[in-house]
Amino acid sequence: MFVKMKQWCGKGIYLLVFIIAIMINPAQSFSQTDGAYRSKWISKLHTRAVQCFRSGDFDKGKILFKEIIDSTRKAGEEESEAGIWEEFAMLIPSRDSTGITRMYCFEKMVSLYKKAGNEQREIEALKSIANLNLLHGKHDLAERQLLNVLRRYQAIGYPKIYYVYDLLAVTNRYQGDFSKGISYALRAIEYMEAAHDYSPATTFYSRLANMYRELGQTENSIEWYWEVFRKREYLEKVNLYMFRDAGFLARALIKQKKEKTALAFILDISAKNRPNGIYAKASLLASLAYCYQALHQPQRAGKYYSELVKLTGQLGKDNEVATDVYYEMGQYFMNNHEYGRAKIFLQKALNAQKGINSIADTKEIYLMLFKADSAIGNYQSATDNLWKHMILKDSIFNEIKSRQIEELQVKYEIAKRKKDIEVLNNQNKQAHREKNIALGCAGLLIVIIGLLFNSYLSKQKSNRNFELHQRELDQKNTFLETLNAEQDKLLKDKVWLIDEVQHRVKNNLQMVVSLLNTQSVYLTDEAAVAAVKDSLRRVQTMSLIHQKLYVDENTSLIDMPEYINDLVDYLRESFDMDTRISFQQTVEPLYLDVSQAVPLGLIINESVVNSIKYSKDQDVTVHISLRREDENHLLLEIADNGVGLPVEFDWVEHQSMGLDLLKGLSKQLTGHLSIKNNNGVQIMVRFIALKG
Repeated sequence: MFVKMKQWCGKGIYLLVFIIAIMINPAQSFSQTDGAYRSKWISKLHTRAVQCFRSGDFDKGKILFKEIIDSTRKAGEEESEAGIWEEFAMLIPSRDSTGITRMYCFEKMVSLYKKAGNEQREIEALKSIANLNLLHGKHDLAERQLLNVLRRYQAIGYPKIYYVYDLLAVTNRYQGDFSKGISYALRAIEYMEAAHDYSPATTFYSRLANMYRELGQTENSIEWYWEVFRKREYLEKVNLYMFRDAGFLARALIKQKKEKTALAFILDISAKNRPNGIYAKASLLASLAYCYQALHQPQRAGKYYSELVKLTGQLGKDNEVATDVYYEMGQYFMNNHEYGRAKIFLQKALNAQKGINSIADTKEIYLMLFKADSAIGNYQSATDNLWKHMILKDSIFNEIKSRQIEELQVKYEIAKRKKDIEVLNNQNKQAHREKNIALGCAGLLIVIIGLLFNSYLSKQKSNRNFELHQRELDQKNTFLETLNAEQDKLLKDKVWLIDEVQHRVKNNLQMVVSLLNTQSVYLTDEAAVAAVKDSLRRVQTMSLIHQKLYVDENTSLIDMPEYINDLVDYLRESFDMDTRISFQQTVEPLYLDVSQAVPLGLIINESVVNSIKYSKDQDVTVHISLRREDENHLLLEIADNGVGLPVEFDWVEHQSMGLDLLKGLSKQLTGHLSIKNNNGVQIMVRFIALKG
């Protein structure tokens, strides 16, 4: 018993010392305890950090990961630390620019691998930096960095340089230099096939097929898209790019009048693998809709387009598929003559994040915007979009670039066939060496002659197409110049006519006011004088609106708070009132069309004049309120605290000019008029707000 108590006391003292040591200096305590405790603590910290990133708490995750790095840093273990920075980098979103960024992690890796003397891993980190700059749309910088990476890889004899050539191909594609882009893409494929490493084959073939598609070389693009799907195993967890490539191949087949083949291919792909995620589903729906549209089955196509419209609200701006879908919807609404909706989706496609749209994609979007603006008569915007389209088109297509691209394809095919012949010769080398060499050379010569002849025919065809396009462009330019001249003349005539009309309206209103003032001087009957003055106030109410339109050069909208304030000031002056009549105005900042502002002003005039006339020398407060009651309705309220209406007064049946005017003006507003006693007279008009 005593021995057991002694053992427990010893353990208790040890535990007490351990806790005190942790409280005094946690870092030192960890370093002095068993390595297992330290590893366990680091493991828990790592688990928490990863969970923070997965739950979206990036700031906390960054703090925990930095704590791990600081706790494990040791001299001579720079490579291990660089590995942690690499894991850190992959958890940070590529476009996160706050605190520690992915770029910062990569730069740390470069520094650590350089210090450790691991040149290959240092170059890999530099490649990651270049790839990140490419993603952010910094194409010139990315190209310079990738060329430096390529040079250093070649210097150390690194075998997988085809990944660098692939990134160079992407960089030049986004810059619009398809000649260099295709050259790098073919070189990437050549080195990949030479290394017999086909793991990136679908990506490389897809890049090349996309460039030929954007150049309008349908036959070449189809050839490489088929290569993509020959190598694909349909095992991707994220398969949006598989469905995207399938859609591009289907559209290319439709260009060759193979609509049924295109639809059968899309249905086969969707049967082999269901779309994983919103972007894959959107890409598949767009392809099915396009195929049925091409097969002249509008009901089936419309069904898929309707589903696609619902999905567009969930798409972001940071994925190429979103641009594809928005462009597809723009084409669909253009075909249905819904040009306004078409412009909305085309503008969304144009507004993708930097680095998403290539120059070729942007070029096509501007062309569709030109067609949409032309259809709705927005010729200035149409001209701007056509001009932007032509600039981008000229930067991509010209005779020299087209010839260079054709020569690159010819060289690649020659080189590929030459390798095939060399393999065949080596297999039969011992038995038929001389014969095979002769046949191979003859075959190669025939292939070269055939390819050169085909290249010559293609060049002639390209020249004819170029001349045809040039003539069409000249005709369009002449038409646009004539159209612009006519528009300028019409605009000047319209401006002159508006000025003349405004001037005459102003003079006529002033003449009416003068005539009414003059007439009131010669009248002796008080009722007649009152009637003339009422008419004068009504004319002045309309004159105030015209004055605001004329001064502000605004032909349609009236600033209601300012207008009502001026109208009240005028009424106060016209009655030459003392302080017994006061006004309270609660007017929301609304801009109304003239067609609504004029009847509202007249209603306010009639109501305020009525309150002033029947105040019977009492202190009266007139409250004027104009506010938005809901999304579609406005409410005008004029209330006073005067004597009110007689109890037996029925305003619906009562006949008077002022009341008839209120009813008529309310009807003009398509509104509802109500008049009631509420410690005075309360007039309310509820009407529909016109959409601006």
